[in-house]
Parts: sequence; C-alpha cells; structure tokens
Amino acid sequence: MSNDILNLIAEAKEADEGSVKLGDKLDWDSIAVVTFMAFLSEREISVSADGLNKCETVDDVVALVAAKSA
Repeated sequence: MSNDILNLIAEAKEADEGSVKLGDKLDWDSIAVVTFMAFLSEREISVSADGLNKCETVDDVVALVAAKSA
C-alpha cells in the first residue's frame, strides 16, 4: 500500500512516478494537498487537510493514510 501512496503523492505534486521515497520531507503546496485528498476520496479514504498539514515527511502521510484506511 505504501507504494500506492508514494505514487499518489508524486502525482499530486506533478512529479515523476518513483521520485517520492519514504523518509523524504514533504515539499508540497496547498494545491497538491487538496489534489492528494481528492485521490484518496476516490478510494473512499478520508483524511483532513489539518491532518495532512501536520505531516512533515512522506512516512507521516503513509502512517496517516494507513490509520484511516484500516
């Protein structure tokens, strides 16, 4: 599942697939956050913008999404 999340983050940031790795610091803007939330919503996973904004690394996002989809 973490590879799917990494690819969704990359797509939301309009970055190349495979360019986002675990341990990376997040460097996305508010548009990427909203886009990522929409991608998750399509998969029936709901996370808040506040929750995502508190994430500092890709690992934090993976953990947040895993907790919400469990």
